[in-house]
Amino acid sequence: MARVSVRGRRRPLRRGRRRFDQGFWIRVAAVAVAVVLAGAIVVAVRYSGAGLSGVSSGQSSGLSATGPLAPDFTGIVDWENSAPLTMDSLRGKVVLVDFWTYSCINCQRTFPFLRQWWDRYQADGLVIVGVHSPEFTFEKDVGNVRRAVKDYGIGWPVAVDSNMATWNAFSNQYWPAEYLIDAGGHVRHTNFGEGDYDATERDIQTLLAASGHKITGPLATGDPGITADASSETPETYVGSDRGDGSVAFQGAWSQQPEYEQLTAVGAPGSDIASLPYKARRVYMVAAPAAGPVTVHVTIDGRDLLPAQAGSSVHVDAAGRSTVVVDHDDLYSLVSLPGFSEHLLQLSPEQPGFRLYTFTFGS
Repeated sequence: MARVSVRGRRRPLRRGRRRFDQGFWIRVAAVAVAVVLAGAIVVAVRYSGAGLSGVSSGQSSGLSATGPLAPDFTGIVDWENSAPLTMDSLRGKVVLVDFWTYSCINCQRTFPFLRQWWDRYQADGLVIVGVHSPEFTFEKDVGNVRRAVKDYGIGWPVAVDSNMATWNAFSNQYWPAEYLIDAGGHVRHTNFGEGDYDATERDIQTLLAASGHKITGPLATGDPGITADASSETPETYVGSDRGDGSVAFQGAWSQQPEYEQLTAVGAPGSDIASLPYKARRVYMVAAPAAGPVTVHVTIDGRDLLPAQAGSSVHVDAAGRSTVVVDHDDLYSLVSLPGFSEHLLQLSPEQPGFRLYTFTFGS
């Protein structure tokens, strides 16, 4: 998840997903080795090739005076909430293109802000187009995307970019990513990752006013920022042969696949476990069933979750046992604690076919 992008104002970091690029990480590793051998200290690495060049981003104030023409929507396999759109058909409108993928918690946290902008400025000429570009294979399925659009109450047009053609046309690298386009079709502002909602809304207002609309009143949204604890929370942790780094320990009959680990057979009760030490307030997982629903026992520090500690996907029964039912490919909310702290999370599936993709965290 476009993990951390260092920025110079208001918050210590940005949160979002970044597309996995094996070649990029090989290059970064080579550079890091060279730096170590030279005795230098690496302070920060930021990928400079993300997104269209020549436009302002959330790291600077104000809009660019000009910008490149926005690429058209390319290779779209389905449209939700709209007939097919083109950039030419949207001339005269202010367009916010939002790249997202439905199992990304960083993307989900942007939905309330996008919804407020859609409700407030749609009548004044703002068009939001959500471009759903998948991170995992199951996110390419149009039925899954359609269900997510309904479940999350997304009312603006959604372009299903299952082959990443529009993503590549924009040279995008992040989930979420916003490209703000003026009435003439030029990209004037970009923002990668969570945050800068107030700045983005001010730029929406500026472009709407420039296109002849009278915008008055306070901003629809306030930017809550990111807590200081977020700088020390556990980073997103993948499993599978493509990106797994061994942080998650597996006990039992697990089969490693490129994107996930799958429990293939069930042993004695409680013997099939995925364990991860972490630091955060909230814990989420991306998971899926291979066939039918799978019940997963969820504990922290060897104990069941209390109702006040359980994420929204977890059920705590009358006996105090905390479980989550994984019945479709999605993001599941596991833990929600009042304070930032360190714990051991353990998952114990009760049926075979449980697929675990990644853990992500919130503070």
